[in-house]
Amino acid sequence: MLLVPSMVLVLHVSFRGFKLLSSIQIETLSGDDVWFLADALLLSLIISMLGILCIACFFIDTKSPMSWTIYNIKHLTPAQPLLRDLAAICMAMIHFSAIEFIGLHPGILLWHFTAIVTVLYTAFVCRIIEKNTEPSSTSDGGIVGSARAWPIVIFGLRYGLLTGICGLAPTVNAMVLLRLFKQMDLVSSKVTAEDSECFLTQTGSIPLLVSSSLVTAYVYGADTDLDKEGAVWIAVLDWAFASAVLAYVNAFVFLLDKAGRKLGETNFNVGNRAFIQAHQASGATVPNIKPTTIGCSVFGVCSFLLLCVAMG
Repeated sequence: MLLVPSMVLVLHVSFRGFKLLSSIQIETLSGDDVWFLADALLLSLIISMLGILCIACFFIDTKSPMSWTIYNIKHLTPAQPLLRDLAAICMAMIHFSAIEFIGLHPGILLWHFTAIVTVLYTAFVCRIIEKNTEPSSTSDGGIVGSARAWPIVIFGLRYGLLTGICGLAPTVNAMVLLRLFKQMDLVSSKVTAEDSECFLTQTGSIPLLVSSSLVTAYVYGADTDLDKEGAVWIAVLDWAFASAVLAYVNAFVFLLDKAGRKLGETNFNVGNRAFIQAHQASGATVPNIKPTTIGCSVFGVCSFLLLCVAMG
């Protein structure tokens, strides 16, 4: 359920790329048109391949339905679920590339539609399931938080949007700043969305600072139109803006999860009361009751948003 909206986005972009390819008339193309079409087709192909690779990670790692296999490659990486991290990077690249393909403003709009359906609807359904099970059968984050796809999808949504809006260097800098704050216990796990940080939780402060310095020097140092002081000021402003966007995305995902869980609990309580009243009135073991207004509304809105993602 968590992967469906993002995969619908992949299919949408892939279909648009195929439609663009089938409508090309070589004899009418100019030089600029050729480069534009090549860029669009390449992005479409990349997104399709990333979607396939992301799904393949789930089929390759089938050892447990609730957790990922830990791999320990000596002298290269610490013990961690490498396929999970690979799938998370693929998901982030999918959302970033989709924004590049569709365009900034419509891409951001479709990102919000995808995030709402992914987080709110899944949290809504999972909360109803939790209310029908024993409290001890779920973790602190509930069923949705313990799903294998949860950190992958949330990681991809957060950093895909951030890179699409701000660029690579500001994204890395904002991410490093937030990770350093967490390592110094200046912010809580809810602020950093710790359950969806994947490989970042095991990355030390020195590698984070080194990567931030290298990326910043490469991106801003390569701009010959800026002097040293101007590049520093632009880097700082980009850093501040990216940090604000990351804080917004984390808060948005957190609120969607809370809203979905609250709506699910309310829907269960309303439906349970209606079930008891119908059972007492009719005496039937399984009385015939109408769907709740909350359930129909959530399903209808999320179905419409998913259709918008599919149709673009």
